[in-house]
Amino acid sequence: MTLSLRHTSIIGALSLALLGVGCSSTVASSLTPEEASASLTLTAGSEIVLRPTVLGLGGALVGFLGAQTQDRQISVTEWIPGSSVGLAWSITTQTETAASVAARAAYEAEYGQTAIGEEIPKGPEPAYEVTVQSGTLRSDALADATTLGLPETWAEGDTGVSKTSLIWISRAAYDELVNTRSTHFSLGLFDESLMQVGEATGKLTSYLEKIKSLWSDEASSSDASVQEQAGDLLTVEADADWGATTLLVDGVRTRVRTIEARNAFGSFTILAHPDNPLLLELRLTPLSQGNLEVLSPSGFLAGFGGYEVSQINKKTGG
Repeated sequence: MTLSLRHTSIIGALSLALLGVGCSSTVASSLTPEEASASLTLTAGSEIVLRPTVLGLGGALVGFLGAQTQDRQISVTEWIPGSSVGLAWSITTQTETAASVAARAAYEAEYGQTAIGEEIPKGPEPAYEVTVQSGTLRSDALADATTLGLPETWAEGDTGVSKTSLIWISRAAYDELVNTRSTHFSLGLFDESLMQVGEATGKLTSYLEKIKSLWSDEASSSDASVQEQAGDLLTVEADADWGATTLLVDGVRTRVRTIEARNAFGSFTILAHPDNPLLLELRLTPLSQGNLEVLSPSGFLAGFGGYEVSQINKKTGG
């Protein structure tokens, strides 16, 4: 497939992913973003819903690139602000059965190539089975952890205590980011600290050259800062002003105050709450997994993946 055809396919998926945006009739909160953020305290029983994204978009685009599009349901089982958290999570998916896959393959083998005018029987309807993945984990490192534990690394079953801060930045990192607009933390996807400055500069330059042909805005926004990013890869820099994003809180469309930050490995939208600095949105760059093969669906998935928090229920069962 040529680059132009790939580009066309991806743009088509982007268009599908955008359908329906802005059409929600959900009641909107009357709180200011600052008030809404301050109100987002968690307790045991609170629920968080995560949605996988690529290039900041979910739905059709994620499915097009071969990933599961189902939400990850997270229940908070323990919550001590700035100290520890316990989580139980699950993902429910519908997977096509082996028999259904085989039936479709047999149909395609028999009728995939037929002459014009030849009658073709209707193909078999796909059959699905429900698959549930689930697990539990906890962290006692919310105070000062320097590594996140992103959902894609969570294993099924009880995985015990993590040394990471999971999907929160640590309280120490939050305070430093607010007061100095700069901090350090690792995504934990690979050991970013081992990447040498020279290698990183070369990889970033290569990445920019490749991506320019697809998304010029992405390239131009990063181009000016390549040298600075390569100089200290783990440094996370925050915007000068507060940001804002919208999510459902107890079923109400709520705009919350955020910190918008980034480094060479990703862009981060962090809830502006010192006791609950939840990473509301993560948008990865290819460098985050040492993956610069961006000109293929699998490359886009690994190189530009991430997630967003679409919903928080503060009330048990809300």
